[in-house]
Amino acid sequence: MPTWILTRTCALHRRLSAEEGNILVLSAFGFTLLCGLMALAIDTGLLVYTQRQMQTMADAAAVAGVIETSACGGTANCTAMQNAAKAAVLENGADSVTLVSQCGSGSASGLLLMVNNGPCALGANDPNNGNDAYVETVVSMPVKTIFGSILGKNSFTVSARSEAGNGPPKYCLYILSPNGSNALLVNGNSSLTASCGVMDDSNAHPAATFNGHDTISTTALDIVGSVLNNGNNSITPTPQTGVTSSPDPLSGLPTPTIGACGTSTSSPYTGATNQVVVNGGPGVTATFNPGVYCNGITLNGNASATFNPGTYIVKGSMIVNGGDSISGSGVTFYFTNSGSLTMNGNSHAVLSAPTSGTYEGILYFQDRNDSSTVILNGDTTSKWEGTFYAAAANLTLNGGSNLAAYTNMVVKTLTQNGNVNFTIGSDYSSLADGSPIKQHRKAAMVE
Repeated sequence: MPTWILTRTCALHRRLSAEEGNILVLSAFGFTLLCGLMALAIDTGLLVYTQRQMQTMADAAAVAGVIETSACGGTANCTAMQNAAKAAVLENGADSVTLVSQCGSGSASGLLLMVNNGPCALGANDPNNGNDAYVETVVSMPVKTIFGSILGKNSFTVSARSEAGNGPPKYCLYILSPNGSNALLVNGNSSLTASCGVMDDSNAHPAATFNGHDTISTTALDIVGSVLNNGNNSITPTPQTGVTSSPDPLSGLPTPTIGACGTSTSSPYTGATNQVVVNGGPGVTATFNPGVYCNGITLNGNASATFNPGTYIVKGSMIVNGGDSISGSGVTFYFTNSGSLTMNGNSHAVLSAPTSGTYEGILYFQDRNDSSTVILNGDTTSKWEGTFYAAAANLTLNGGSNLAAYTNMVVKTLTQNGNVNFTIGSDYSSLADGSPIKQHRKAAMVE
């Protein structure tokens, strides 16, 4: 073999050997990188999977907690709420749970559940911060890595946050009579429109009667007994009969403390021993302040009265005669001693309940043992923004309308007479804690 051929052959062999070595090094490096990426993918997948599980737990805990707010009696983070949230986490796969509340500190080798009522984890960044109408849950847990220890990271803390609140109640009109015939009675040419539901507890036959040419429009019309539909009525939706009765949703509302009678004899009044009588006339306006009015209040002939914010205790009746006008914001009227409210003729009322405090959303509260009939004859521009609570009495609507954002009625019986067009709204956005009726609310995720 010629020398030049041998020389080139040897050179080629040396070059191929070097390239094979380089390929081996690159292959080893690539394999190591691939193994690292696979390890990272496995650990990341584990963390993502765990985080999804924990989000499910947090969501379930928030919903379970907010459902129990009605059982807390106004106490934030009550035991029933915390137990419900903890049970929801356990039901969704947790082996054990360490519980803390209201952004308190805590540590656990396993799962840590924080229940906040109202929310506090995000501070001012949460529009519901501090609002006890909402329940916030934060679930966290250290998760051991499979390959992360190679890089000196043995575990990562995974967390999930959720927040839930109660929507408006299903019903805004409760008729509490357990067996009264015609507990709900709507007479000819009346219109009752409600953006919420009606619950009639009476088991009578009929429990509800609609007489000719009525128009009823609600979101639910649930009746324990039966319905008598006389004449050409329009009723939406179709009444559901034979339903289970519902208890008084305001049975836990505390009765106001009744102090001594006031001593005022002229406007501005701060309570009075004798009956307060305001007789109308040009420019006649009376101002009332909270207090105890021991023999009732009567307005006559085109009188005008303004009620300043607060709680009014009326022993006896309050009678507002035709042409009279009453107004007040942030007011609650409590009637006792066989007293009630009567609005006569074309009287006018623009009243709204307090937006916070013990009597938030409560406009009218009648002694639970008092059966005195409440009568509303207001004009077409009246506004009754708040809750009428007269558990032992009949509420009669004889005239007028209602321009309020929301109105609740919890009464023994309800009668609406002809040519009345009454509207019941359910916009509770003005109230710090939403509707004072907490029953039959559907919990909803908000974050």
